[in-house]
Amino acid sequence: MKNMRYITICAGILLILACGKDKPETKPSIKLKYLSTKEIQPNQPLEITLEFSDKEGDVDDSLYVKRDRLNKIDGDFGNKRTSDSFYIMIPKFPSKMTGEILLNLAYNGYLVDAESPHGDASQPNGKVPDSIRFRFALQDRGGNTSDTLTTEQIVIIRQ
Repeated sequence: MKNMRYITICAGILLILACGKDKPETKPSIKLKYLSTKEIQPNQPLEITLEFSDKEGDVDDSLYVKRDRLNKIDGDFGNKRTSDSFYIMIPKFPSKMTGEILLNLAYNGYLVDAESPHGDASQPNGKVPDSIRFRFALQDRGGNTSDTLTTEQIVIIRQ
């Protein structure tokens, strides 16, 4: 009798767990579809295409962007022109469960980190290139945030 009760409880728990996986995922997802280049020349923009999916189709809120400078020198804080993180507001559009977000990041607005790059005689232009990667997270109207997407290393040649 105790075994039958134990089996019934286990079967009930398994049924609840099995039914739970069919619930719609409210968290949006993003993945990298296109990265124009991994080496940016002076004044060249970086083009990125992200694919998104969301069960509710309400991704028209914001995209969080974080720029990580990989070759940062300790104490190199004083001459930054731009913030390392920013939000891009996504315009309102009819609900869509899948789609693409196209980014065109300008060299001087989003890519270059320091006013005056450090000197390096071994470089053709005498300046240390920036090595960066971007992290993206998509937030929908419901406040649900995707997992973070991280690009590969991108080298920005300084002018």
